[in-house]
Amino acid sequence: MSNRKKMAVMNVFSAIMYYVANSIIGFINRKVFTVYLGSELLGLNGLVVSVISMLSLLELGVASSIGYSLYKPLEEKNYGEVKAIMQLFSRLYRYIGIAVAVIGLVLIPFLPFFVRTTIDQNYVIAVYLIFLLDAVLSYFMAYRRTIIVSAQKDYINKNADTFLYIVTGILQIIIICVWKSYIASLIVKLIFTVLNNLYLYIKAGKMFPYLNDKNLHGEIEKEVKDKIVYNVKALFVIKIASYCVVGTDNILLSAFADLTAVAIYSGYTLIIGIINNLFNRSFGYITANIGNYLIGHNKEEIYQFYNKLNFLNYLITSYTSIALLVLLNEFIGKVWLGEDYVFPMAAVAVLVFNNYLRFCTQAAEAFRSAAGLYSPKPFVKYIALLEGGVNLVVSVALAYFAKMGIYGIFLGTSVSTIVSIVTVAWINYRFLFEKPLYQYFFDFFKYIILAISMGGLSLFIFNIAYTTHTVLNICSGLIISFIVPFGINFVIFGRSEEWKYFTAMIKTAYNKLCPWLPHRILQDLLLSVPDQA
Repeated sequence: MSNRKKMAVMNVFSAIMYYVANSIIGFINRKVFTVYLGSELLGLNGLVVSVISMLSLLELGVASSIGYSLYKPLEEKNYGEVKAIMQLFSRLYRYIGIAVAVIGLVLIPFLPFFVRTTIDQNYVIAVYLIFLLDAVLSYFMAYRRTIIVSAQKDYINKNADTFLYIVTGILQIIIICVWKSYIASLIVKLIFTVLNNLYLYIKAGKMFPYLNDKNLHGEIEKEVKDKIVYNVKALFVIKIASYCVVGTDNILLSAFADLTAVAIYSGYTLIIGIINNLFNRSFGYITANIGNYLIGHNKEEIYQFYNKLNFLNYLITSYTSIALLVLLNEFIGKVWLGEDYVFPMAAVAVLVFNNYLRFCTQAAEAFRSAAGLYSPKPFVKYIALLEGGVNLVVSVALAYFAKMGIYGIFLGTSVSTIVSIVTVAWINYRFLFEKPLYQYFFDFFKYIILAISMGGLSLFIFNIAYTTHTVLNICSGLIISFIVPFGINFVIFGRSEEWKYFTAMIKTAYNKLCPWLPHRILQDLLLSVPDQA
């Protein structure tokens, strides 16, 4: 195995281990938090995280832009330019850290306006200051993580983060269980985060000793500087828009409901995030393969390939969304946090609907990224801001003026996500496929109507089969949420080219992963689909 492939495998494995540790500790930590500290403090935790995330917008996408600019000089062993880029990075992050500290302190008098709680305001400010200090200190050391990533050795970062998360999580659980001190648990997290960043800072210095060489000097090429500035501007717009859509819900919930609503919402977002990372993120890893496909095929072949992946996208997203709809309240209320931490089914349905909308365009996003169509027209990059603005305006209008509360906030996300869906579809169909846009919306509405119908039917059957035994309910929910959509999709799409492509992929993976098992079983199941659809 080549060194590059070996590092790629190590990066993937370490990312999986980090994800598993993060998920397990997160589940346990959340349960302990609710039992010993209560819903208001859990809600306060989620709210402060959202506020600090808002301050992190000042980062402007610098890390991502710097990371891109390091690939070439690292490959060419141009150590002088690498050091010059990292010195620029260090200066920018110091300025950003100071700005975050100043603005964060200025925000303190305004905390009572969007923190609706019975918790003493001095306690709220103390919690906020610990989070703020954690964020500010990271800007003075964590920047060296980027060069490790650019050198394709992100497994070093992930391994350190996994160790940090496990140790910190265990210590926080002990502190909360024994002393019931939220402040102490945050201080422990702050200390270990600083130690982790310090370790990676020193580690990067040993891996790239020229970073500490005072006699080495270099300059950044004008083209590289211009590219950094261009990327920072584009990424800043994207970060603002993304935050306005997915990062403001906790603040809006606190402002128009209370911290208990924030606490309940955090449980749903944790589970939905884990499920999406397991199933829906796969399209992010096939962008490079799509890019290679675009080079050697004509428009019609590209469009047909897109239709097949879009169908696969629909199958994955509809299945995960239906399973979430059926099982979220059962799992959270009966297995995990308790009945006090569940939303009404109507609110859950809107949350799941938003999840479907967000991930039903993964295939379209992958094609857009592979084709480099981030901004085919100058105005396109600003459409993302429109999405964020629509989310805030509609959410506030529905939650405050229409008195819809949490439903208004969640429906605001639904409306704004449509803006993103339309934008991505227009870019692909106008500039890549050169097809009329109505073809996209025909498939979009066909798939979404099927997903809603299958979800409603699955939930109806689950309620009929509901018992007093939680384990049986979980098992039946999993079975129902798989069989119902599989059966309906098979009846409707069983003879389509997209279904044949999908089943051929399963058979190919089966033949590679399970060569010792009788192939006839799967071939009979998939109706003897040929190897190449």
